[in-house]
Amino acid sequence: MRLTWNAVAVFVLFFASMSFAASPAAVEKSINLAKEWLYKQQQNGNWEESQAVEKKANAQSPKGGQFTGRTALAVLALLSSGESSQDPRIKSAVDFLLKTPTQGVYALGLRCQLWLQLPPTPATREAMLRDSKILFTSAKQTGNAKGMYDYAPGSSKAYSHSRSQYAVLGMWAAAQSGVEVPDSYWRMVEEAWRRNQETSGGWTYMSPKDNEHPATPGMTTVGVATLLITQEYLRAQDGVQCKGNQTNDAIEKGIKWLGENMDKFATDKSYSRDFPYPTLYAYERVGVASGLRYFGGVDWYDKGSTWAIKKQSEAGNWGSGQSSLFSSVAETSFAMLFLAKGRAPIVISKFRYDNGKKEANWNQRSRDAANAVRFIGRTIERELTFQVVDNKASLEDILEAPLMYIAGNEDVDWTDADKAKIKAYVEGGGIVVANADCGNASFTTAIKKLAKDMFPDSEFGELPQDDLIYTNYYPRKNWKTKPSVLALTNGARVQMVLFPQADPAKAWQLQDSKSRLELFELPADLLLYAVDRQNLRYRGERYYISDNPSIKPKTTITVARLKYAGFWDPEPGGWRRLSNLLKRTRSTAIETKPAELGKGQIGDAKIAHLTGTYEYSFTAAQTDEMKKFAEAGGTLVIDVAGGNAKFATSAESALATMFPDQKLETLPSDHKLYATPVGGTADEIVYRNYAIRNGVGRTTTPRLQGITINGRLAVIYSREDLSVGLVGQAVDGIIGYSTATATKLMTRILDSAIRLPPDNSK
Repeated sequence: MRLTWNAVAVFVLFFASMSFAASPAAVEKSINLAKEWLYKQQQNGNWEESQAVEKKANAQSPKGGQFTGRTALAVLALLSSGESSQDPRIKSAVDFLLKTPTQGVYALGLRCQLWLQLPPTPATREAMLRDSKILFTSAKQTGNAKGMYDYAPGSSKAYSHSRSQYAVLGMWAAAQSGVEVPDSYWRMVEEAWRRNQETSGGWTYMSPKDNEHPATPGMTTVGVATLLITQEYLRAQDGVQCKGNQTNDAIEKGIKWLGENMDKFATDKSYSRDFPYPTLYAYERVGVASGLRYFGGVDWYDKGSTWAIKKQSEAGNWGSGQSSLFSSVAETSFAMLFLAKGRAPIVISKFRYDNGKKEANWNQRSRDAANAVRFIGRTIERELTFQVVDNKASLEDILEAPLMYIAGNEDVDWTDADKAKIKAYVEGGGIVVANADCGNASFTTAIKKLAKDMFPDSEFGELPQDDLIYTNYYPRKNWKTKPSVLALTNGARVQMVLFPQADPAKAWQLQDSKSRLELFELPADLLLYAVDRQNLRYRGERYYISDNPSIKPKTTITVARLKYAGFWDPEPGGWRRLSNLLKRTRSTAIETKPAELGKGQIGDAKIAHLTGTYEYSFTAAQTDEMKKFAEAGGTLVIDVAGGNAKFATSAESALATMFPDQKLETLPSDHKLYATPVGGTADEIVYRNYAIRNGVGRTTTPRLQGITINGRLAVIYSREDLSVGLVGQAVDGIIGYSTATATKLMTRILDSAIRLPPDNSK
């Protein structure tokens, strides 16, 4: 499947008229309110409208009988919203479901999804087998309805796309749990949905041959979502041989239809059959399964969550409850599923790039990233997702994912726009993960050339066997095969990794974790390293601070960045982020000026910053210039990027040369630097986990050191990292301060040297 879809017309969701976006905090509040309301509706351990267990065969009940369906849906929504399966209220509902059979297709589809989400037990495995068997044998086998479903098993020829989608969701859950579902089933389902797609690209409530209903957003979203599922089982092999990007014309036509028609949802009376909250849930499934963050330029979760929160009642529920099929309990559960599952942390940005003037082979394995992310999510017991982006996406959106995945099998003529976006991503704290599809040597060369163009002072080298990435999570020593992994680093953190030959994307595409487990644990290692094992953020939670051109700073501070023949500027993104922050909070911009040491280029700057990550011997001219700068009234700030011990030794040696009669002294916690109007106190100091484990210990005391000249703090030295901290991403392996503390400390340092305007954000 080719996930470009650039030809899609402007896609305006039915809630696109909203002028503001729901914040992550607002989403959290909404979900919590909904959970409270939903628990209040529970009776006798369940959420059924009728508390009497249905005695008759479900097929003889109205709508085929969906008894237990609301309970399964409610529990699914609660678990997806973070509730524990051990909560007594959840356990009582699960006990009710285990003891109460059903044959309703809606109910069975929801139950199977729930069994997958619960911790596996003999009882849930048996329930999954029982329920999925009913779904499997209930599929229609003849006529226009072949591959579709009615409300319940039976000889009736009746069916609908609405009923059928839930059956397929149930079978998908069963397959993911280990139930063997034959390819013939997925083939029959796919043929049915492709057969029933309108020439326009949309889907109606039934086949166009069997009804006069128009195509709707609700049915088109489920059509696309269903074909994304069948593609996973029927076309996994298509990308194995690296013959170009996978395509799926039916899916692309469906996406195109959505882009051209969804803006009519709220006003077109012909869409009255659509239920908005199940449709929201379907949008989440399409967005998450495809990796598309945008439909025609619109962020579906941003707009959907804003609309949903505005529609939520003060009590916490959604919907009127007037529909017998979708009661307020069901509508609330669907809204919760959209909000909770849609906000899952985005951990991989799969990059769509061009090769000169044509599209590159960036998506030969359309399910590689999705399947890798699914495996990682299961191993760490956290729902995760991925997104597809290109150079037109904002850096803020791309950086929501700590990993950027780039795949290909050809030499690449990188465009300037692609190079600029990838470089900005790395400097913004992200890690690029590149895979040479089919072990293609030309692509490996292309990635190395890209890296050299972006970071000319760095070279790829084999990731050391004892590297933290290999030893702190899933140990490389336990892998039966040990793939080659090339890494590019700035001396503080890994910036890029390249798989030149192992081709783990092939295993991801085929979901072959049983025989190639190490190739799945490898991206898990990279992700856990990138987020320091704990800093996964919900969608919309961002550390990156972009420039706001509409803010005109009243003050500009010039900071001389001291340049030498070494890694003098390992993290340029840190100062950009701090400048953008101060523009927003203090109407103050920071202009960084490279100044080659020993050449008299510091000029009239009041602050000079020296950092590095490797050993370096400063010349007499360089140390003399720094000494004169400090003695003349400037503030010399030195930090050890990443906490690298070799540069620390070099910096301390240079300071000893500059000031032989003065020793660095640790600034006391009550030093005036910490008491400036910038805010906060020294007891708020937080160190990174790696620093705590490797020498700093569990302390909340700052460790800045300084040299005072004529009663003025002229030199400020931090052996603990500030530079990586300023960037904002909580990567592992850094001996230094947390990003919040690093930002706070550097702001205080600036304030002690040049009094900053007051904080206008408070």
